[in-house]
Order: sequence, then structure tokens, then C-alpha cells
Amino acid sequence: MTLQLFIAFIRVSRYTSGLGGVSLRVAGPEPSVRKRALRDASPLAEVLAFLMAVAPMMTQAEQPAPPLLNLSIKELSEITVDSVFAASKFTQKVTDAPSSVSIRTRADIKSFGYRTLADIIRGVPGFDVTYDRAYSYMGVRGFNSLGDYGSRVLLLVDGHRMNDPIYDSAQVGTEALLDVDLIERVEFVRGPGSSIYGSNAFFGVISVVTRRGRDVNGVEASTSGGSYDTYSGRLTIGKQLDCGLEYLFSATMYASEGPDRLFYKEYDSPLTNRGIALHQDGDKYWSALGKVSYGDFSLQGGYVTRDKNVPTGSYGSVFNTSHPQMDSRGYVELRYTHEMVDGWSLNSRVTYDFYDYHEASILDRERIQDTAQARWWSAEIGASRKFFDCLHLSLGAELRQTNDLHQNEFVERPFRSDLNLKSSQMVVGTYLDSRWELCKSLSLSGGLRWDHYNTFGDTVNPRAALVWQPSEKTTLKLLFGDAFRAPNAYQLNYNALDQRANPDLQPETIRSYEIVAEEYFNNHWRGKVSLFRNEIKGLIDTVTEPGGFYKFDNNGNATVNGAEAEIEGSWKNGMLLRASYTRQQATGGQTGGWLVNSPEDMVKAQLSVPLFTDKLSASLEVLYASKRLTLAGNRTPDAWLLNLTLLSAKIVPNLEFSASIYNLLGREFSVPGGEEHLQDAIKQDGRTFRVKLTYRF
Repeated sequence: MTLQLFIAFIRVSRYTSGLGGVSLRVAGPEPSVRKRALRDASPLAEVLAFLMAVAPMMTQAEQPAPPLLNLSIKELSEITVDSVFAASKFTQKVTDAPSSVSIRTRADIKSFGYRTLADIIRGVPGFDVTYDRAYSYMGVRGFNSLGDYGSRVLLLVDGHRMNDPIYDSAQVGTEALLDVDLIERVEFVRGPGSSIYGSNAFFGVISVVTRRGRDVNGVEASTSGGSYDTYSGRLTIGKQLDCGLEYLFSATMYASEGPDRLFYKEYDSPLTNRGIALHQDGDKYWSALGKVSYGDFSLQGGYVTRDKNVPTGSYGSVFNTSHPQMDSRGYVELRYTHEMVDGWSLNSRVTYDFYDYHEASILDRERIQDTAQARWWSAEIGASRKFFDCLHLSLGAELRQTNDLHQNEFVERPFRSDLNLKSSQMVVGTYLDSRWELCKSLSLSGGLRWDHYNTFGDTVNPRAALVWQPSEKTTLKLLFGDAFRAPNAYQLNYNALDQRANPDLQPETIRSYEIVAEEYFNNHWRGKVSLFRNEIKGLIDTVTEPGGFYKFDNNGNATVNGAEAEIEGSWKNGMLLRASYTRQQATGGQTGGWLVNSPEDMVKAQLSVPLFTDKLSASLEVLYASKRLTLAGNRTPDAWLLNLTLLSAKIVPNLEFSASIYNLLGREFSVPGGEEHLQDAIKQDGRTFRVKLTYRF
């Protein structure tokens, strides 16, 4: 059934109606129909056809799986269904969650050689990452606004909000707080999440769950080296003591020289070194994470500082000169969780966060310093309980106070202050979320949250989901939700050079509709098909005013219609196969046409195969994105990557070795450049490699 749904999805109409609707037609399994459907859908849909063709060969050593109804209780128990917490702030099966959910685990990170959270995100259906040689910008389902800093996705680390109040940045590249070696799992929750999380949960929530002390159970040391003189080292200590005390401490250092030469045709002049940036792409950071827990209390904190030299001449800086941008992010959190005797689960936390930004550039022979800092604290309390075995309630409240929002810009010599602005922000929110099991196969979820901002006032955001499970392994979901993203301090107040403040800026909003069909079958396989529509209003974007100045304003609407399909197979011996295809039509903005930096088609596939039992494995990842519109109205070529990783975990006791080649075929590809860049499109790295060693004491 799910295979037919997957083939049917590929046949979704290539061109939608004026309303952006899609049509879905279940196709028969005849090879000729399947081949024609794949050919019509995408130039790289043949990848899916190939993977689907080889899948039976990978399991030829196993006996054919019996129909689901004929499986024994033991065989049924082997069909595992992941659990998710971030979808509703309580643990539930992904099939029960009122969202479309994907999970990536520590095993995935090791098998596919992921180096950053951005690498993990690139491999998830519907998600996209754009790297402009300064930051990695995250997009979801056809919407990836240039210079957005990932503000329309809420990023959580162990439930802690990582988006800052100045730029709303969700940092996922080398600027991210967390070394991926410390990640146990990542939950990707698609769709509006403002009904329980408030701002930034616009297109979805990414929740990172870190490893515990017991998972390390000793000392780990890791080192890696790769292309462009890239080196890193990590030391982690973790343990759970007999008395119940558990701790984990970890520190990481990273440095990369970057490519020696980067050529940009826009600067091809004798005055700008013929467009060649020499040794201008360096990147380095160090980060730390610590956590201690005892009983119901836990204390956790993290810190990262990253220094990146930007080679593109962004913001009008003099090309081929040092242009460092430094970001520092940290937090400390005290948490209390308790299971009460009457069935209530209580969660509360008090946190203190900080963020610092510093940029130094040369502009018109003047050395300009641009800085920003934020200091804020927050308190949150939540509780959940199940009543009468059919109703699960969650409720909570949150207070976030930012007392120090400071944006500063000045010229060093002779000193001139262009901006010295201090502001504050207060956010109060409260929510109620519920899941009601109407009968054994049907449940209804609903949620509502109210938020108050001292900058613009009140906003209320609901969501609802109807989940039907006609059989034990088949799930159908009807999803609806509203969300908002509040304007940040930079968009509201920045008033220097050619930018003007807009204190009247209002939140942008989204209304989302989605249908999801998911099925587990034949012991090893899971298939999922989604149809979605996102309606965005009051889109925050820049507008040009008389005199050449620009400001942020609510100056446009956008609509995204699409469909998404995924199939996954996993086996006890460690073999894994995933393949997905996303078709999306994103229109609107200031022009009303196709959105900038929005690929129409995305194909993603991962294959991991054990070689020599559990001693060695090989993993292959295929990533494809179709053409993207640039700000100048051009189109970047189709981009596709092939990444290969070999992983050895048990050849030498306690030693883990991996070797990865990224962009194996050396394909050239570019992504659109933002308004701060002279380049219409920014070329990405070619073939690179990394080798890594991890030893456990």
C-alpha cells in the first residue's frame, strides 16, 4: 500500500492550478507506469527508482516477509515506532503526534560523517540549508529567505530555546553551540508550533537531545583532519555514579584555513586583485557543554565562540581584506522535573542567556566596528497529565525578559558613532494543549497559546489535528495550525548607514494545512506521504525608501503548496535505506512571482551497508535540489551531491575510525547571494575529505 502511495506521490501534477493545489492519483505497480511517473516528476527521480530497485536485493538473504496480519506477536514487536517529545511537550509515538516528524540519531551522525547540525538538516526531507561563506541559513518546504539567520525555525537544545532576541538566529553551522558528537538524537517537527512554543516556531521546531553522562561512561577523545587544513579535537567526560549523581563535561576546538583562493567574477578588476580572495575564508571556534543532575534537579550550561573571516566583500567592505565576524553564545539553566503521586508531571526551568556579535570591516577607507549584545533571563513552568486513559492535557506559562539589547556601530579613526542604541524586550506567554482519544483508532489534538510582547501587543495561535489509525501500522493525519514570528530588535531598531528603523513593524503570520499518510509494513519498512499548504501574511522583508535608504516592513504575502514522500527501510544488521522526494511551489513576496532561493524539487537518499559484520560499514548520501531563483532574476543550475563515509567501530577495541569524502564527484554548484553580497550566486566547496578518530577510555 505504502509503495503504491509513494509511486502515486511521484505522479503529483508538475504544474499546479492557480490556487497552487495538487492532484494525487494512485497508480498501479506496473513497471512502465512507475518508470514514466518517475521520469515526469524530476530529472533525478531515477535515483529513487534505482534505490527502490536495489532494495529487494539488499534483503535477498532474508526470507520474504509475511503479510502484516500473519505476523506473530514477536514479529510485530520488532516493528519499532519512534517516539517524539518536542511535538507536544510530552513523549508520544510519532504516529500519534499532531505533526509530520522525522528523527535522526547518533548512529546516523556517525554513519554519514555529519560534521555540523547543518549537515544533518540537509539530509532531512523538506529542509534546506544555504551557506554564504558567513552563516548557514535554514529553510523549510520551499521557503529559505536569504539573510534570514534561520529565524523561522525554533531551535532547541535539551528543550532550551537557542534563537536570540537580536537577530532570531538559529545557528546550525560551525557557529552552532553544540558539537554533533554530543547529540543523541534530533527531532524535526514540521508545521506551525507557536501554539506551545510561541515565536520562531513558524515552519517547525528542531529539538536536539544531547547525550547523558551514562552514555559516555568514562572518557572520550576525538580528533579529525581534512581538506583546507581543517583540524578539530574534542574531550568528553561523563558518568553516572551509584549515588544517582550524573555528569557530563565536554570541550571542542576547531580550526580551518578554508580554500586558498576563491574567485568572484563580480570583482574581476586590477583594483580588486582580479576577483581572487587569497586566504580570506578562515574559520575557528571553541565550544563547551556541561550538565550535572541529581534526583529531580539538573544544571546545564553551554558556550561557543566562533571567528569567521568572510571572503565575499559583503556589506560593501573592501574585497580581499580581512573581514572577521565573531559570534559568542552561551547559557546556564537550572531545571526541576518531578512525577507527582497523582499522575501529574511537572517541568520547570530558570535560565540565563547571552549573545555577542562583533564585525570589523573596511569600508571606504574607514575601519568600521559593528557590535551587538543581548542578555536575557527566562522562567518556564509546565505540567501534563493523562485523565481517564483517554485525555492527555499539557499546560504551561513562560516569562522572558531581555534587559540589555545593545546595538552599536562606530568608526575607529577618527572616532565617529553611527549607532549606540539600547532597548529591552519582555515576553509573556501561556498555553494549553490536549490530546483526546475519541476511540481506539481516532484521536483529536488541539492547542492554544497567548503571547504578549511589549513591542507590538498580543497574539493568539491555535492548532488542531485529527489522527486516524485504521490499522495498527497505518496512520492518517489532518493537520491545521497558526503561528507567528515577532520582529526582532535588529529589524525594529537598527538605524545606521543606509538602513532605517521601523518601530511599527508587526509580526508575520502563517496558516498551515497538511494531510499525512504513514504506514509501517513488512517488518522493516516505513512509508510516508504528505500534502501541505502554507499561507504567509505580513511577510517581513526590506523595502527601499526615497533617498536610497531601506527598512524592514510587512510588505508581502506568500503561499507554498507542495507534496512530500519518504520511504525508509532498516534491518537488525545495521543496514539502512532512506529515500525522499519533495515537490514545492513557493510564490509571493514583493513581486508575487516565484520566491527567491526556493528549489522546486528536492531528492534525498541515504544508504548504509555493513561490510564485514559489525566491523566496517559504508554509507552513501545523495542530495539534489533543482534550480533556484536569484535576487537578480537569474537561475542557479541544478545542484546534486554525493557523499561517502566509511566507518570502523570495532576493528580495534575502543577505537572508532571514519573517513568521509564530500561532493565525491566534484560537482560545481552555487547558491543565491543575499542583498549584502555583490555576488548574484556564491560558489560552494568542491570535493573535500575528512578523517576522524575517536577513542574511549
